[in-house]
Formats: sequence, structure tokens, C-alpha cells
Amino acid sequence: MANVKCEEKIGIIGAGISGVTTAYQLAKKGYTNITILEKDDRVGGKCHSIEYKGKTYEMGTLIGLPSYKNTMELMKEFDLMDEGPLLERGFFDIHGRKTSQIPMDQMQVFIEEFKRLPDILSQYETLKEPGFLHLPKELCQPFSSWCEENELSVINQVYMHYFSTFGFGSIHDVPAAYVLKFLSYDNLMSFIEITHMITWPKGVSELIKRMADQVEDLRLTCEVLHMEQEENGEIRVETSQDILYFDKVIYTASLHHISHMVQLSPTDKTLFERIIYERFRVYAYRVEGIPELSGYIPDNMYPDRKGHMMAWYYRWADLGATDLVTVYVVENEAMTDSQMRETVEKKLRELGGENIRLYMMKRWRQFPHVDSVALREGFYERLDQMQGRNNIYYAGEIMNFPTLENCIVYAKYLVERFF
Repeated sequence: MANVKCEEKIGIIGAGISGVTTAYQLAKKGYTNITILEKDDRVGGKCHSIEYKGKTYEMGTLIGLPSYKNTMELMKEFDLMDEGPLLERGFFDIHGRKTSQIPMDQMQVFIEEFKRLPDILSQYETLKEPGFLHLPKELCQPFSSWCEENELSVINQVYMHYFSTFGFGSIHDVPAAYVLKFLSYDNLMSFIEITHMITWPKGVSELIKRMADQVEDLRLTCEVLHMEQEENGEIRVETSQDILYFDKVIYTASLHHISHMVQLSPTDKTLFERIIYERFRVYAYRVEGIPELSGYIPDNMYPDRKGHMMAWYYRWADLGATDLVTVYVVENEAMTDSQMRETVEKKLRELGGENIRLYMMKRWRQFPHVDSVALREGFYERLDQMQGRNNIYYAGEIMNFPTLENCIVYAKYLVERFF
């Protein structure tokens, strides 16, 4: 029976980290008929490394943490354990002046709160499991409200620095379950001990490229237009290149357009419409004179400061000067492209930047999630009930939070559970 299953034709939609990990895990279990369909002209999705003057820079996924056990295992398998550039971090006020992450008058409170944090988090062991099933009610409320309940006023701000910077939304709106899934105690400690972070000298995309090279049938610039289950159980997949037939399909791409590909019931369509996305931009600038480190500007991380520069990443500073930095901004729909760019460049000048030239910019539909009401009403339980319906399965960012590690974890979990 196992051999029969391994002969099934499996179609995987999306060649980001979730899609290629799923394909790789299926192959390790003996599946031999796997096809990945990717609408873009490259693999990686938000893992998007570029090369500039012989060095790599990250336009999407930025770093990995030493607590990322599954990521590290794959890096070892694909001989990617070389040390990347070291990171130095600094915090700056709204005027571009260096400041402290935690003001001195709050330091004692922070120490006391930090001592209590492990005991508080120990109540939520369920967050260590793949997915977001059966969440305690208190984790469905916004993270800032959860912090208020647990008297973690300073910790609340520290979490904001490492959550909002990467385009994951405001801790005043995002449910606590998401924030704590991303920033578990171990992950939070990894951020605090920044010198141990994983920065991939060849770029984070290299891991996905090497995994994708193991896939026999990878099709790029192949957009899925429609999927439908035939009477014999096979799934007919119409693409921009061809019509294909699969025994099972694993959907790992964004669910934003899935209602255009699959005939959904009104209930399922309403469920997917509850998904929220953050609009996030990564600018790459050629600039001279700014501090040669990873800089955070906490005052720009609040919702009313959308469109302003929250952070920048000065990569390779420890191995020789570079003039390319990446800058992180949450889109402000009330601002034009030129207004956001002017705001960013003004901040770069305040930081001492000179000879400022835009190299490139990427826009991302970032961090698919749902609000507190949808969590309490069982969004993830209903989504889980859809797994395998009409022989279609779901993995990807929304299932377990959009970090490299969490996407890998859920992809492995899906394969073990259903295949």
C-alpha cells in the first residue's frame, strides 16, 4: 500500500519555502511523481536574495535565529553552514539620534518583567505545536491587551521592536497568539543576543534553490488559473502553460486569489475573506555615511507612523564597506509612492546619509492572519477541516506564521499527517 501511495501524482502550488520543503519531505518519504507550479520566474517567494557588487542582500526574509532547529537541520543537509556577516544593532529616536532600547528609568521594571516571562509563557505549550488549533481565549485578544493583563508594560515595547519591524502589523491589533508564536522565549532571547543570528553569506534564497534542485518537475512562470476535481477523483489543474492532472494538490501560495482558482462554497469563501494582509516595502538604497549597523526607530513602529522608515539593515559592515542598505516601511495608503520615498530619504539624511540613490524596491503582501474575533470563532479549526477536502491540502504562511522556521515546521507536519 505504501508503494501505491508513493506513486500518486502530487501537485504543489507555490515554490516558496513551504512548497519546496513539502516537495523535499515527500521525496524523502518515497514519493516519485511530484510537480511544483510557480507563477514567478524564480523560486523562493519572500525569500528573495539579490546580488550587488559580489555580495548578497535580502529583499524579503532577513535573518534566521539559532533557535530555528528545523532550518538549521536543512542548512546542514545542504552544506550551508558558513557564517554570514555579523550584525550590530542600534536604536534611534525619531530625529535620527542614537538612544537606548529601554530607557534607564524603565530598566528595573524590564528586569522584573523578564524574570516573570518564562512562567507566564509556560502556560501556552500549545503554541509549540504546528498551527493555531484550540487556542486559549486570552491569546485571541490583541497582544498589547494580553501584556496589560499580565502587567508586562515594558516587555510590550520590546516585543514591538522585533515584531512590527518585519511588517507583521501592530501589536495593538494583532492577536497575542501570532506574536508569541513568532517570539517564543527562545526566539526572543535570540533577538536579544543578536550576534548569534543566521545571515547566510550566499543569501537565504540559496537554501530554497538547493532544495528546489531536488525536484524532478519544477515549472516556473506557470500560473494556476483553475482547479477542479473530476468524477474519478483526480484534480484537473488548468495553468498558463498546460492542463495537468494530479491525485492530490498541496496549495502553499497566498490564499488571496484562491477563490478565482477553486469553486468555493459561500461559507468557505467567507472564511478566506477574513484573512488580513499587511502592505510592506523593502527599499534598497545606495547611501554613504549612515551608521553601519542594523538600526531600529521604535517611534515609527506605531500605526499612525505608517509610511515612515522603521529600520534599516547595513549588511556586510564587518567585512568591508558597502554602500547598499535595505530599509523597511509599512505602506501608508494615504501617501503616494513619491511621498513615502521622500520620507525615507529625509530620514536617511537625518542619519547622516549622503549621495542617496534608490537601487530597487520590493512590495510584499505580508503576514496573512486573522483578527481576534475570527480567532475566537474558530477560524483555524474550520480551515483545518478543509484539509484533504476534494484532495486539496493547505500549507504556507497563514498556517503557522510566516517565518522560515514555522513554514518548514508546518510543511513537515502536513506531510507526516496526511501522506
